[in-house]
Amino acid sequence: MALIYKEASFPANYREAEVRQIMRAVYRLRSIAIAGLAGMGKSNVVRFIVSHPQVRPRYLKERADDYVFVHVDCAGLADSNEAEILSEIVAQLRRDGLSAGTAHLPQVSHTIRGVLKEQILSIEPNLNLVLVLDYFDGAAAKLDKAFFNYLFHLRNARPQGNLSFIFATRRPMRHLHELQELLDDGCVIGPLSYKDALDSIRRDESRLGCTVDAAQRDKLIACTSGHPGFLKNASELLGSGEIDTSLPEKEVARQLLRSDKVKNLCEELWNDLAPAEQGILLNAARDIPSPRSVDGACVAYLEQSGVLVREEGGQGSLDVAIFCPLFETFVRVKSAVSDAVRITAVFPNQARIETPTGEEWVTLPPKLFALLLALTEARGQVLPTDEIISHVYGDEAIGVTNAALSQLVKRLRGTLDPHVRRMTNDLTYTCVETIRDVGYRLNG
Repeated sequence: MALIYKEASFPANYREAEVRQIMRAVYRLRSIAIAGLAGMGKSNVVRFIVSHPQVRPRYLKERADDYVFVHVDCAGLADSNEAEILSEIVAQLRRDGLSAGTAHLPQVSHTIRGVLKEQILSIEPNLNLVLVLDYFDGAAAKLDKAFFNYLFHLRNARPQGNLSFIFATRRPMRHLHELQELLDDGCVIGPLSYKDALDSIRRDESRLGCTVDAAQRDKLIACTSGHPGFLKNASELLGSGEIDTSLPEKEVARQLLRSDKVKNLCEELWNDLAPAEQGILLNAARDIPSPRSVDGACVAYLEQSGVLVREEGGQGSLDVAIFCPLFETFVRVKSAVSDAVRITAVFPNQARIETPTGEEWVTLPPKLFALLLALTEARGQVLPTDEIISHVYGDEAIGVTNAALSQLVKRLRGTLDPHVRRMTNDLTYTCVETIRDVGYRLNG
């Protein structure tokens, strides 16, 4: 029996435009990749599609009974490697009564491939199977060309080619080799529409046992611009009396940022962005027009993902604004702190911290000093992980793992952050930013 999620009780027209795009691909026996930055609700969309009783009749019409969905939550797997993913698909096919097989699976990828292929081929030929790989980010980074080519040939092994894939990740995936030719245009999940945002608040009212009047709803939506994660937290804070929606939007945004949960979600969204995209947001927060040389593809992606909106009269130009007062306030604070703090590596082993309130010196162990030196020499730029390891460890770099470097970065933060936080009164400051899957950048 298929899993039932809370999204099964959402209105049948939830995220209508996005769901229609995804189901159009499924109807055509095509595959599709879904991307949505932190908190945008891409997994809500996926769970809605696989569990809501009205989705298939609404979008697949007369063919609704010809489709079956298998949902794999990759975040719930121990390692999200190929063997685990394929084993989970086989297990769910058996659980849903679509196939039969032995209770124990081999733990070797190429052997499991054979088992899964047998299971897929044993399914009723006229049944259209949709494999949904949710929270696929970590897995996608590990899997190689052979895996995606296997999925391509698995689909072609079906007599009618009626096997589709839905991938859900935070960022658009890289080229998927042979499987790429089966993909429709990607679907990007952004903020909620006004209607869906209202429905979200009403669900929160029921969940929290509180009442939100029309003016309060509009203020929450205006402050968050319908970002699902922001909106949910804002509803909870309103319900507990921690924000006052009678205040102007920017003041409500500042109240929201007092919440660690809201700040952490803002950090997640920020860290999902590439360095060039972050630079565009920093310029927008500083009211600096984007230079003509800025990467138009970055601006286009930020607009498509809902993080940037064009300002009035900005059509055809690169003049854009951050999508909501809450995230704009977060970026402004980050910009102000970054501009106000300067950290310098001073030989032989000290860090000099300069802020508008004064200057402090901190003595560092050799490895931490070498790390800070590498970051300061690349000030303002992202330094790839391998370059940092080479710079810090020298002849000892062979065998040093990314995890070991991560611990060293954590130690540097633990040494410098308390000084800066006390000097700036910013309890969220961190001296080193992690740029996902790339490296690190000095914040100061």
